[in-house]
Amino acid sequence: MTSKPKHNEFSGQGSMAGSFLLRFVFLLAVLGWVVTGCGNGEPEEPLPKTISLPEDVLRDRSVLDVLRKDTDGDSLEEWVVFYRFDRVNDTGPVAALIYDVVADLKLDLPLVYPYKLRIPQENYLSQVQPEVALIDLLNEPAGATPRKELLFHTENELAFFRVEPTLINQSADEPPVYSCVGFFRSPDGVSYNEGNHEVTVTSRTPYERSQLVARRFYLPSANGYFVPDTTTLLPPTGSKVDFPEGIPEDILDTPYPEKIVLAFYETLGKLDADPAIIEYLTSQAADLFNRGQLWYGSPFALDQLKFAVVKELLYYATEDASQAAVVVVQLVFHNANGDKSPLVEVRWTLVRVDNQWKMDFPER
Repeated sequence: MTSKPKHNEFSGQGSMAGSFLLRFVFLLAVLGWVVTGCGNGEPEEPLPKTISLPEDVLRDRSVLDVLRKDTDGDSLEEWVVFYRFDRVNDTGPVAALIYDVVADLKLDLPLVYPYKLRIPQENYLSQVQPEVALIDLLNEPAGATPRKELLFHTENELAFFRVEPTLINQSADEPPVYSCVGFFRSPDGVSYNEGNHEVTVTSRTPYERSQLVARRFYLPSANGYFVPDTTTLLPPTGSKVDFPEGIPEDILDTPYPEKIVLAFYETLGKLDADPAIIEYLTSQAADLFNRGQLWYGSPFALDQLKFAVVKELLYYATEDASQAAVVVVQLVFHNANGDKSPLVEVRWTLVRVDNQWKMDFPER
């Protein structure tokens, strides 16, 4: 493995606006030095001292930005270049390259070498320029130099890359120096929790009717978010049906009975909830609930119940859909001791009372 020269023959800084010019400063001459003319003794213009990545190197690319970051853990900053392809009216997919200064032993000169950021299935990185973060995602082998992973993130995409330490600072990119160890995309949102490395993928499918969402949760293994030696995501560690931004304030007036059922189960275990849990029930069901006689699927007593997680929620219209509906819910209950129930299915009949949907009676 070759290493970078002690004295980097190139340095530069990318601007965040305007032309986004990245300038490599050539140490080819002392400031003020000029080249004399050929035979006539007249001074000529000084040699150019800069190279622009957008104008001189990536002329056929629509460069968005150039960032300086130490992406490979060698204590020297690289150049992260974002550009668009298939561009139409200032829109189009975004891709990225990482340029690094490496030593070429054959030439005995430094090279500015591009490394690709390859996405599974030759996908694009994002639709807008992503933010870049360095995170501690994967543990290094014992005795190895600690290196951080690269995270590119937007509201709809997450891409994780790790650097192969045996390949850095070489003028070669096969196998990849930066390998993708996780990639997530959803038009309804993705998020990353740096504390526990959990990725949440949100989708409105198949809940477009009621504007609810499905959330799936992923945790990495020792090698990332993919099944080893593949680009297939590991199975989600959990899932739930959820409100996009919490229970709406006017939930009792919703025209969708499945929202009433979801709000009821999300309210379980919350003593100060507003609306109170009995407001989702008919008067008969509320009376049974207050006396501890209403079966709603939980194997735990109400005072031991911590929360419930709705896994599936299905709506069925009745013959008189304006006055009655059936909602089938599959869920798991958790108690205060950390125990959880098996998957339970409850079939609720809801009726209209004073122009509001109310949960009337459940069936096993």
